[in-house]
Amino acid sequence: METDSFAGRMATAANGHDDVTPPPRPSEGGARDVRVLFSGRNLEYQKLWLVNMLLTLLTLGIYSAWAKVRNHRYLYGHTSLDGHRFSYLAKPLQILRGRLIALLVLVLLSGVAYVSPIAASLMYFLLMFAVPWLICQGIRFTLRMTSYRQVRFDFTGDYGGIMAHFIFLPLIAMFTFYFALPWVLKKIDQYTHNNITYGGKAFNVSNRTSAYYHAALVCVGLGILSMVLLLPLFSLLSGIGEGEGDAPPRFWLPVLLFVAMFVISQLVAAIWSAMIRNHLLANLSLDGIATFRSDVTPIGYAGLAISNALLLIVTLGLAYPVTQVRMLCYLAEHTEVTIQPAMDSMINTVTSQDGAFGEEAAGLFDVDVSVLG
Repeated sequence: METDSFAGRMATAANGHDDVTPPPRPSEGGARDVRVLFSGRNLEYQKLWLVNMLLTLLTLGIYSAWAKVRNHRYLYGHTSLDGHRFSYLAKPLQILRGRLIALLVLVLLSGVAYVSPIAASLMYFLLMFAVPWLICQGIRFTLRMTSYRQVRFDFTGDYGGIMAHFIFLPLIAMFTFYFALPWVLKKIDQYTHNNITYGGKAFNVSNRTSAYYHAALVCVGLGILSMVLLLPLFSLLSGIGEGEGDAPPRFWLPVLLFVAMFVISQLVAAIWSAMIRNHLLANLSLDGIATFRSDVTPIGYAGLAISNALLLIVTLGLAYPVTQVRMLCYLAEHTEVTIQPAMDSMINTVTSQDGAFGEEAAGLFDVDVSVLG
C-alpha cells in the first residue's frame, strides 16, 4: 500500500551491485542480524519523478511504462539487505503491452455500454469473476519481477484461493456489520504471505486473530475518544459566532471539522498499519532461511503518515516522491532480518517472463493488487 508485507520491504534494483550496509550482528548457529537499508535521496528521486511525469504528459501517457520501470528501479535499487541490492526485472514494453490490452478491454466495455446498457451490465457482471484472476496475476507479476541476489520471488496462490479470501470473506465481514473484519484481514494476510516463495522456499506467517482484534479495538477506541474530545470544542466554536459576527466562525467550522476528521483518520490508519506490521513480521519466516522483526512505533509511524499526507495536500501532490523516500527510509530503519547461512546457497527457480496484463488491468479497473509497502 493496504497492509505492509515483507515483500514490500524487499524493494528492487536494476543492477544488483553490492551496497554499503551496517555490519551484521552475529547470531546463534552462524546466523546474522542485519537491518534493511534504504539509501534513496529526496532531491534525487524528486528530479527523476518530475522528468518521468513530464515525459509521460508529453507522450500522452505512452512513456508511463518507462516511467514506472525507472521509478521502481530507483526505489528498489536503493534498498539493500546484507550488502546486496534488490532487482526489478520488468521491461517497459512488457508493461506497455499490458496497459494497451487493458485499455482496449476498457474501451470495448465502454463502447458496449453506449450501444446496449443491458449487454454492458452482463459484461460487467461477468467481469466480476475475472477480478480474482486479475488480483492473482497482479501479485504474481509484481513478485516475479522482484529478485534478491539474482533469485526471484514468486506467488503460488490460485483463482479459488483468491476468490475465497479477497471476494467471499469481505462479504462475510459486511454481513456481520464488520465485526468479523479483523478476522477477515488476518486471513487475507495469512493467505497472501503463505503463498509467497523465494528460490522455491515458502514463506510462513503464523499471525494471530487476537492481534488483529487488539489493533482494531485500539483504533476504534482512539477514534471514539478523539470524537468525544472534539465535540465540546466544535460546540463552543459554533456558539461563538451567534449574533452579528457569526459569518467568519461558521465559515471556518466545516474546514476545521474536515481537517480534524482527516487527521484522526490518518492517525487511526497509521496506528493500525504499525501494529499489524510489527505483528506480521514478528511471525513471518522463510523456510530455514530468514526470520524478520519490525519495531516501528505507532506514534512515530502515525506522525510520519500524517505529515506526509499534509505535505501532499499543500503541494498538490508534487511532493509525492518526497513522501515515498521518507516512508521507505523510516520502514527500512525499523526492519531487521535474521539471515541463516543457507541464504548463501539459494538458487533461482523462476524463469518465466510473465505478461503485465493482469497487474495493469487491475489498476485500470481499480483493483488493488499491490503487495509493496
